[in-house]
Amino acid sequence: MSMQKTNKTPLTLALIVAIGITGAASAAVHLSDDGQGQVLIYPYYTTRAGQDTYLSVLNSTALSKALRVRFNEGKNGREVLSLSVYLAPYDIWTAAVVNTADGAKLMTADKSCTAPALPVDGKSFVNFAYWGAAIEGIQKSGGDGATTSLDRTREGYFEIIEMGTITNTAINAAITHASGVPANCAVVQATTMDMGPASTLVMGGQSARAFKATGGLSGTASLVNVAGGTDFGYAPVVLEAFSPSLAENIWDYPGSIFPDLTFADLTSSVLYKGNVVSSTWNKGSDAISALLMHDSIINEYVLDDTTLSGTDWVITMPTKRYNVPVHDKEKGTDDDTQLLSPFTSKFWGRGSGSYNGACEQIANFWVPPDSWNREGGNYNGLGFPGDPFIGQRLCWETNVATFKDAQVLGSANAESVPVPFEHGWVRMLFNSVGIPVVNGQTDGNGVVHSQAAHSLTSVNGDTYFGLPTVGFMVQDFINQNAAPGVLATYGGNFNHKYTTRISRLPP
Repeated sequence: MSMQKTNKTPLTLALIVAIGITGAASAAVHLSDDGQGQVLIYPYYTTRAGQDTYLSVLNSTALSKALRVRFNEGKNGREVLSLSVYLAPYDIWTAAVVNTADGAKLMTADKSCTAPALPVDGKSFVNFAYWGAAIEGIQKSGGDGATTSLDRTREGYFEIIEMGTITNTAINAAITHASGVPANCAVVQATTMDMGPASTLVMGGQSARAFKATGGLSGTASLVNVAGGTDFGYAPVVLEAFSPSLAENIWDYPGSIFPDLTFADLTSSVLYKGNVVSSTWNKGSDAISALLMHDSIINEYVLDDTTLSGTDWVITMPTKRYNVPVHDKEKGTDDDTQLLSPFTSKFWGRGSGSYNGACEQIANFWVPPDSWNREGGNYNGLGFPGDPFIGQRLCWETNVATFKDAQVLGSANAESVPVPFEHGWVRMLFNSVGIPVVNGQTDGNGVVHSQAAHSLTSVNGDTYFGLPTVGFMVQDFINQNAAPGVLATYGGNFNHKYTTRISRLPP
């Protein structure tokens, strides 16, 4: 099968996508072009540095929705809390991630039904999925060699996945609000509730099975520092046609680790240079990686001394946890674990020097990121003092690149970027090649390479270069004399800009 291209204008492509669930373009998972879809990926939550994270998910359709909400900590993407949320037509669910003495917890005053029910004082995040001795390989739970502290739950990212639409009349009535409160949330919270594709449960004379997901979800998130007076608000990355085309629904019980991003359709559609690239994959998570693959991130930074400004970039890799095995070098030779494209490093909690995790190089193996000032001046010789040839590394699933250690977000997953200018812009390249690895790197088409690279090749031979990333940039400013004796703080955030490279290469 060859890479499929069509000579369509952007307007024509938009019309194709708008055809609906039966259209060819919508039968493959793709990025939403209108901010609504079946899956929402929120690149960052945090409770560090005095911040809370406020979130919302909106059902703008006339159909009731069964959703899975999952929070993943930022070091290795391990789940720290998941729950089901049931949204009636035109409903919104809101919540907040706030700090605790040990870690973080989820709180909500929203009345929409959740399963399980959330306590009034909130539900604390847990460390079960990364607790204990390190377990080799790609795992959903168990130790990974990094800290097992609950502090690790204080930052990460989260995803909301539509499991299906609810067509049963009795269930719909139970989750629909009357005078602002759902009629009977106990119906969906019951241990006997089964909406899955094989369900035999009958309620009110109708099957309880959910119908397939149809989209129409959107959302927001805000990183609010009450004492500091900043609010970094953003919209999630949205995926459409996520569920496999033949799936009736992807509902699963509360507490299950499924569904996750591996449940995606095995065909991806990417708009690239005016054409639609349709690629086939062995794994659903690779299809998602293809949608998010970038060979560079471009954004600005401000470090103005007068306004005491600072800049951080959030860079999250939401499919990294499916492709990076744990390997503890202190346990001896690496006989089993194998890398999976496009990642080039295994996760190890006892790293060299100050580095641990699974580090990906920014730029190529020797060259750090390019930087320009606002007048077009260029400098591409960045590096750490005493370590000038390695350049910066992104070692975690959720990373924060903090410019000159500004620490706007107070991240424990931060990598300092020592830019030479007071303000300007940076291009971070993901183009590592030729990295020696034990047991090789298995590509998206099943081919094993003796050396690792930042690339991912599909079953039909389409090669996507770079790494799958989502994120944004935040800046803060301080006006030391907003009014006589008054200090004011301001914050703003801006989406990253990207470059993408796809080619047809021999597998």
